[in-house]
Amino acid sequence: MLLTKRSGDIIRVLIRFPQDKPITTAIISDELHISSRSIQRELPTVEKWLTAKGFRFVRKRSVGLFLDEPDDRRRELLTLLDATGTDIPSADDRHNRQRQLLHALLFAREPVKSLTFMDQFGISEGTLTSDLNQIEKWFDKYHLRLVRRQGLGIFLTGSETARRQAVTSHLKDQKAIPEAEISESITDSVAQIVSDGARTLHLNLSDNGYLRLNIYLSYSVCRIRQGEYITAEEAAFEDLTMEPEFAVAEYLMQKLRQTFRLPIIESETRYLAIFLTGIRIWSAEQRDLTSKRDFDVHQITLALIQNVSDILDIDFGNDPQLARELGMHIQPAIGRIRAGIPIENPLLEEIQNRYDEVYQACTAGCIALSTSYGLPSFPPSEVGFISIYFSMALDRRAKLARRISVIIVCPTGIGSSRLLAENLHKAYPDLDIHGTTSAFHIEPEELAQNGIDLIISTVRLDTTYRYIYVSPLLNRQDRMLLDSKFQLILSQKNDRRPRAEKKVPETSFTRKDIHFVSRTGTEIEYLLDHIRIGRAPVLQERQEILAYAASLFSDTPEMESHFYEIMKKRDQIADTYMKPFHALLLHGKSPDIMHPCFGYVHLEPPIYENARIILGAIVTFIPENDPDQVSAPIVSEIIGALMEQPELLKALREDDDERFTLLLETSLMKFYRETAADRLKLSAQNK
Repeated sequence: MLLTKRSGDIIRVLIRFPQDKPITTAIISDELHISSRSIQRELPTVEKWLTAKGFRFVRKRSVGLFLDEPDDRRRELLTLLDATGTDIPSADDRHNRQRQLLHALLFAREPVKSLTFMDQFGISEGTLTSDLNQIEKWFDKYHLRLVRRQGLGIFLTGSETARRQAVTSHLKDQKAIPEAEISESITDSVAQIVSDGARTLHLNLSDNGYLRLNIYLSYSVCRIRQGEYITAEEAAFEDLTMEPEFAVAEYLMQKLRQTFRLPIIESETRYLAIFLTGIRIWSAEQRDLTSKRDFDVHQITLALIQNVSDILDIDFGNDPQLARELGMHIQPAIGRIRAGIPIENPLLEEIQNRYDEVYQACTAGCIALSTSYGLPSFPPSEVGFISIYFSMALDRRAKLARRISVIIVCPTGIGSSRLLAENLHKAYPDLDIHGTTSAFHIEPEELAQNGIDLIISTVRLDTTYRYIYVSPLLNRQDRMLLDSKFQLILSQKNDRRPRAEKKVPETSFTRKDIHFVSRTGTEIEYLLDHIRIGRAPVLQERQEILAYAASLFSDTPEMESHFYEIMKKRDQIADTYMKPFHALLLHGKSPDIMHPCFGYVHLEPPIYENARIILGAIVTFIPENDPDQVSAPIVSEIIGALMEQPELLKALREDDDERFTLLLETSLMKFYRETAADRLKLSAQNK
């Protein structure tokens, strides 16, 4: 352990005073001509060093400080200090001081006051300014900005990738990882993971590359634990998913997640692949791995689909879902087989037994693919996964003859349900989506009468009716669950007699229909006249966004509090982040409003949360008391228009109120005409 010169001077003062005469920090301060605050800061280092060397240092409140050692031991300590003088770097040494200053700023979690550094190093404000000017040049090389703000302190700003590059370079030059910043348990575990990985994957790391990789991964573990992630935007400037470095990055990140229980963050894996390309992990003999290959993943995927189609005599070419999902698997799979990285497939034996014909066809198709593109052979585990995609495609073909009726549910019947409907239609074109409804208005008897087979919900429900809970984004796991549920429903339908056709209740054209169409037009007109778009001050977290959004439609503090509680409750039920918008979708029902409301909160700068960027918040409210139920469809139409019309979303983000209102008016007028036509047509048919 190293001592600063100041710590050594404090120990020398302690040696001079016997144990029966404790001294205070004020006495040491007078002796060394430095502040008591600086003495207090050095005492933990003094205590650790003395304890490590076997000397008893005592600190007693209201008594003082003293060395509990006899004279002969004090002489031994003095001799030890003199002998280890080279281990006591001087804080007055300009180069060493700047290195310590740079280190402190890199690892600071919050701004540091100038006075703190002046006391720590015993320097003047002018000297500190000169030192900061020097190390600022070093930070500039790594695209980090050194900020000196009066009243706040000194701190660094910059991207997460820039900070990690700077820390890795700084610690590599020191050739050591300080335990004060990164615990020894982390560095030891990371070193073991890297060593095992190098041996398993036949990596050829130089000593310098091994040290850099250990430092980068150790520091990354600390940052991820602190909630500081590399964003998708930072890792998106180069696509390496088909390169062997990406497969190595996946392997290392998987080991880190298992060891340290870290979340799965794809952008971290992508940037690690970029980092690995810079440290040369392959030997010169591994020529295929040391140079990039110009692979076209779409072309390779279509070639594999054609190979398997020819072997099974089934045309898979008209299944866009197969091409899309298989392509997503093929892209990283090529990187794995080029790097020789195995992937576990616990379902392999079951796949071989249950889908033997498909598995054999995929094996032959992959052999032909490897021959055509000069790729290594696909191992059985990879072929097994590929077989799953073709088996799912066969299941989809079998379902085309039968339709399944579903209804979509979200907490308020708008917003996320529209996004889910779009994704369901893309994934299951044959699905009969009967409509959307609120989680608060589920009537099992009515659903059964209307022939609804399944409720698909974005929240968990308390109902006896058959339902499934999925994400509005409909990820791969959700689709697998839906496939299983649909298969069960279809098998049950095969054993059931056909249902009688539903009778359309006889109604006549009444004033109620006119009132409905009229109210729809009135509410659209009111909404267009009362759009609220606000540019928020600098916000730092989600709760602050909710608080600002609540003020958009509030005239009193009571109303603001009311809207805030509605949005907070909705946010607790399910995450309101909408990836297509990079924004929060804050919505709900209120008994205190009479018309639907729409607003937008523009965030500048944006907020980063769990590796996601939040550019703003879409805010919508509808009346809780809406007997005609015209408000929810209007708001749902706006959300759909934002998803389908990029120009509309662009105008909203750019604060172009006039253009946004004009575009939205066009969309809502079209919606109004269609609503009126549908209502009158239905009435005419019923009549």
